[in-house]
Amino acid sequence: MPTVICAGLITLDAVYDLSAYPAEGSKVRADAARLVPGGGAMIAATAIARLGGRGRLAGAVGDDQFGRYLRDQMKLRGIDDTLVQTVPGETTSHSAVFVTACGERTIVNQRPDRLLDRKLTHDVSGFDAVLADTRCFNLARGLFEAATRQGRPAVLDGEAPLPLDLLPFVSHLALSEQGLAEFGGRSLGGIAAKHDCWACVTRGAADVEVHDGSRFAPPQVTPLDTLGAGDVWHGAFALALADGNDEPHAVKFANAAAALFVSRIGEERFPTCEEVEAKL
Repeated sequence: MPTVICAGLITLDAVYDLSAYPAEGSKVRADAARLVPGGGAMIAATAIARLGGRGRLAGAVGDDQFGRYLRDQMKLRGIDDTLVQTVPGETTSHSAVFVTACGERTIVNQRPDRLLDRKLTHDVSGFDAVLADTRCFNLARGLFEAATRQGRPAVLDGEAPLPLDLLPFVSHLALSEQGLAEFGGRSLGGIAAKHDCWACVTRGAADVEVHDGSRFAPPQVTPLDTLGAGDVWHGAFALALADGNDEPHAVKFANAAAALFVSRIGEERFPTCEEVEAKL
């Protein structure tokens, strides 16, 4: 069972399903609403556990009711939370998420700086890959340095704003379109050469483009909810690398996992490895 450490944002999301995005100053009634664990690291670790890997979560929560609820959810989802820190006197990150009928989402997030500015508190071992988002710089750097020392993949979810100081420690850079824009028009090939890493850009339902010019089209599905799709993609990609697969297979595996995820609603959205393989 490959082990992936997922470092970054952990939140509690209040999700509202709407027929259309509300006009400013209006009052609208949601078609449905739910509280769900969120944040890139939390969603990626959940996806990894569901896919049959071992997800180790690294990040921070507050010592409040939200934080306790999220700790319980980590255990229910089979996530190892030994690298999750509880910060006394702080409020856990939380979001309001509006999902419209077409599946697109708008997020309003509250993220205390003290939760994001955490450092790795002890040495880590026994992992096969590290995945980090851009929210917790010091934590990501410590884990990426450990991955480099141990010869493991270090995957950065390259969302804007992009901390360029992390790039020397990255083996695989998976950029969003906004993350790619941070390089001011530089080509993927140029980015990969300059930073000595494998690089790609994801574009939702469009092709994933790789620095060598190859492209990988995701399976076409009817999206019901795109919230967390990118995080599932990154989790599945890191897991496939941790399991010894090459990058083309890892991209295809991640594409299929994310496609299945957006075509569903609810806790059973996260696909199993068997479901992804069948989709492939």
